[in-house]
Amino acid sequence: MKGRLCAVRKSREAAAQAQRKVRRKASKERHEVKKDTLEHAAYVTVFTTVNRHAMSGVKVLSMYRDRWQIELVFKRLKGLVRLGSLPKTDKASCMAWLHGKLVIALLAERLYREAEFFSPWGYPL
Repeated sequence: MKGRLCAVRKSREAAAQAQRKVRRKASKERHEVKKDTLEHAAYVTVFTTVNRHAMSGVKVLSMYRDRWQIELVFKRLKGLVRLGSLPKTDKASCMAWLHGKLVIALLAERLYREAEFFSPWGYPL
């Protein structure tokens, strides 16, 4: 399969965290970490089959980042409102259940966003 790798270096903090994770996993599995593995942990690497003339590497990585944000939303929905399985079999019942869960999720997301700017003292520090 023809394709290409697009990569971007992680921030110093993110790279260090990824390298610690690699070392911890190797320690648990009782093997040594290769130098190349630690170097690779400092990058975000994406394989794509999109031709470089059709889409730049920066655009590929940007789209991957956007896709990852969508994945995180679904993960949060599945955990927060238990949207991972549908306990109904009747179509109308399924739709009502899904709509109710989505309303709860939207309200929770709105409360979360409001709470980011809430100060328990009533004023910003």
